[in-house]
Amino acid sequence: MPANPEFAPAKINLTLEVLGRRGDGYHELQSLVAFARDVGDRLTLGPGTAGETKVEGPFASALAGPNLVDKAIAAIKRLAPDCQLGSLTLEKNLPIASGIGGGSADAAAALRILSAEYPEVAKLDLEAVARTLGADVPVCLRSKSAIMTGIGEEIRDVDLPGEFFAILANPLDEVPANKTAEVFRLLGAPPLPTNSTAERPPVLSSFGELIRYAATRGNALEGPARQIFPQVGMMLSELAKLPRCRLAQLSGAGPTCFALFDTQQAAAYGARILKSAQPQCWITTTRLM
Repeated sequence: MPANPEFAPAKINLTLEVLGRRGDGYHELQSLVAFARDVGDRLTLGPGTAGETKVEGPFASALAGPNLVDKAIAAIKRLAPDCQLGSLTLEKNLPIASGIGGGSADAAAALRILSAEYPEVAKLDLEAVARTLGADVPVCLRSKSAIMTGIGEEIRDVDLPGEFFAILANPLDEVPANKTAEVFRLLGAPPLPTNSTAERPPVLSSFGELIRYAATRGNALEGPARQIFPQVGMMLSELAKLPRCRLAQLSGAGPTCFALFDTQQAAAYGARILKSAQPQCWITTTRLM
């Protein structure tokens, strides 16, 4: 069994555009995503028989019932029924349903750690399995910066310019069970135009170009997310006021917000200020990749 845990990095939507509502009821998206280098959950594979995933860590108590890791294991069992999978332990460090892909990253990490240990799993089309688990799971399986289009199944790699850093901040509001569906309902997106086509991935050769691109595209879900999570507006305002903050926006359907900085020192200094002002919030810093 692997001695080292599999890292499930937080996913940050640097942009999130809703192009329209499709005929099947899903929404056509376009999103530039990045991943946290050192902020995320961790999965460990151990001896025993795969069953319900053991969950530990600071946000374990908030994860009740079956989770996406359990769904990933069930999918693998259906496709490789003779494979005797070991047991998985999830260290839950990310807030639940927070807009930074925690559950999706966990499911993707489960697919990676199982494929690394079991040849029967490695032979499977893991990207196809990921698509059955959720819109964000395919991009989390790669855990590389990319443009997501469609409902998340179309992924094109994007190179991010050099090193840059982020503060991630979550007000830890109570999250309704149907958060994402309610955000899209409040958005009220019009039908997708029949001539809609995906754009070419952007070429971002500098941090300034990235900031301009992300600021222009924004996050279409911010408005409805503010209705569900009133503290999102406060959090974005606090982040934007931090010294040397270049951009503050919402990730996914919220409530996690992020602020971008060009140095690690600036991000760390901003986080200290924010923690002093908002000690009840979940606040951390990371390098994005």
